[in-house]
Amino acid sequence: MNKLIIALIAGAFAATAGAQAMKAPSEATKEKQKEVQEATKGGGDNTATGAAAAKGSAAAKADKAAPKAAKGDKAAITAEATKQGAEGASTSGAASAKGSAMAKEHKGDPKPLKTKKEKQEAVDAAAKASKGN
Repeated sequence: MNKLIIALIAGAFAATAGAQAMKAPSEATKEKQKEVQEATKGGGDNTATGAAAAKGSAAAKADKAAPKAAKGDKAAITAEATKQGAEGASTSGAASAKGSAMAKEHKGDPKPLKTKKEKQEAVDAAAKASKGN
């Protein structure tokens, strides 16, 4: 019995090793590899991206040398941004108030029963109320 188990284990290892053995690449695979190597070997023309990067660097240097905004200008910009934000807030506030009013109206509405226990309790309460009348 032990020899049989050992033979089975050895057979499993042999089958696994055979399945993992390297196979020779097919012709289609070799062609694809050749195409990829040719495409990557050429490198490519990077002059356009290099020129764009140099242009961006020059623009950044020019912006760095530009004078900064005065305190009064900053205050005006901040006030304008605050005003625009407040205009949007008033409309959302009105919508929020409307939603709150609707919620208050429907507060007393019965909620749907989700669990079996809640449904059974509702049936029991209705049966109790009908027996009491």
